[in-house]
Amino acid sequence: MRVPAEEAVNEHDQYIQSQIGPILQPGEQVLFVALMRRQPGIIWQILFALISALLMKPYFAVLTNRRLLLIRTKLRAFTFTGVPKHLNLGVEEHDVRQLQSCSTGGIANNRSMTFQLASGSKMTLRISPMFKIVTGTKEFFDRVPDLINSGQLAQLASGGQGYAAMPAQGAWPQLPMQQPMAPAPPMGGFGPGARVLVVARDGGRYPATVVQAQGGHYLCAMPDGQQHWIEAQSVGPA
Repeated sequence: MRVPAEEAVNEHDQYIQSQIGPILQPGEQVLFVALMRRQPGIIWQILFALISALLMKPYFAVLTNRRLLLIRTKLRAFTFTGVPKHLNLGVEEHDVRQLQSCSTGGIANNRSMTFQLASGSKMTLRISPMFKIVTGTKEFFDRVPDLINSGQLAQLASGGQGYAAMPAQGAWPQLPMQQPMAPAPPMGGFGPGARVLVVARDGGRYPATVVQAQGGHYLCAMPDGQQHWIEAQSVGPA
């Protein structure tokens, strides 16, 4: 769970972690996060600035190995840089296997990502990759299109390891826990509050606290506040 010094977790990252942790499914892991918005195109923004601002809907976007989660929020009053409130107005979710392709457009710090869905419809979200309001926004814009278009995300959602070779970025290092400890602890071996060590993909062991056990996994709280469902064989006594 290392975070580069230049990309330390900020208050918005921490808020996203607090919202996403409780709704992650066993084995589901966060890949990328961003601050995004639904808003008319740039021509509308130029010609009808007030209407465009009124129509804007901001989201904390979270891409996992299974779902694209959009947490609806609002912007803080009297801010012109898009600073979001720590407010959850509802969660919209899309199965990543339904994301057929992703194209990008726009210019400068007003970019867009258009997701082609299996249903035939399209979903366009706008993104400002140069803003670091949410730490992983640039990585989301730079890397998610290739992840979808290459088929790696669909493979990962189906239980493959298409993402295993891709290094974690920013404040959201990934933990599919691939390397088991020996011996593997049986389920029920650790109760809520137990201090444990988890084995990450890089072979490192990291301290954590068990929150709950379910379906061959432990929900573990890491020191930085993130929570992850981790396979039982990758969890051992501290």
